[in-house]
Amino acid sequence: MNPILSGEMLKLIRQPGILFWGFLAVPLAALLVKLGLAGFVYLRMGQQAGGDVDVLLSAARSLSISGNSLGHLLFALGVASVFYLEYRYATWRLLVPRHGRTYLLGAKLLLSLGWLAFALLVAAFGDMFLTVVFAGLQGQGLMFSAASLITFVAAFGIALLELAVLAALVALLVVLFRSMIAAVIPVFLLAIGSTVIQLYLGADAERLPLPAYAAQYLRDWLLAGGTPVAAAMGFAILSGWCLVLTAGGMALFARQQLAAE
Repeated sequence: MNPILSGEMLKLIRQPGILFWGFLAVPLAALLVKLGLAGFVYLRMGQQAGGDVDVLLSAARSLSISGNSLGHLLFALGVASVFYLEYRYATWRLLVPRHGRTYLLGAKLLLSLGWLAFALLVAAFGDMFLTVVFAGLQGQGLMFSAASLITFVAAFGIALLELAVLAALVALLVVLFRSMIAAVIPVFLLAIGSTVIQLYLGADAERLPLPAYAAQYLRDWLLAGGTPVAAAMGFAILSGWCLVLTAGGMALFARQQLAAE
């Protein structure tokens, strides 16, 4: 598996445009938004004495970018590019005889998850940096605690699980349609559709077993005092989506004809 992962990493690094727009643009854009808002407040209000700022709790809240609809579009673009590369250049037929199909698809999925995790860490540590800077400008103290660290780790796990569902869905669609656009657009529509359905149906929409609602159950429990029962249901839904989509993608790829790809 290690040689396959190394090869996949090399392929992606040689495509800096996809690497940036598909994995790094979302956290950097989120940091720019925070920088703009915090800078605007500081310029308008000036230095204000206040309570201590919990750096890790702020970073945990920043990880909610995993549920952003536009973020899903760009992340889906990055993940789809990883899987579609072999179809575009017809190189599957060169790789399959050397390695098992499960290892090949699994390596691409692990690579995608690794870069998605890195994107989340960029957002989190960037948020920490901005929080420290503006807390210093505002004359506020900094607070770190074990409870906040646990909250941050849990928030990271929730965000990564949500993005793992996205990656598994994109992988399945790329394998099914052998197209990048046919994978990216449905994922984006699912994210937008979840928001629209919630606007029309309100709380009733949350009964649907959609990944966006399940991830929100977990975030509400962690950051807003939601019920443990809803959190457990959200975890079960996200885990189920991830397992079913991954197994479906593996099964489809195992039986796919790749003589011309």
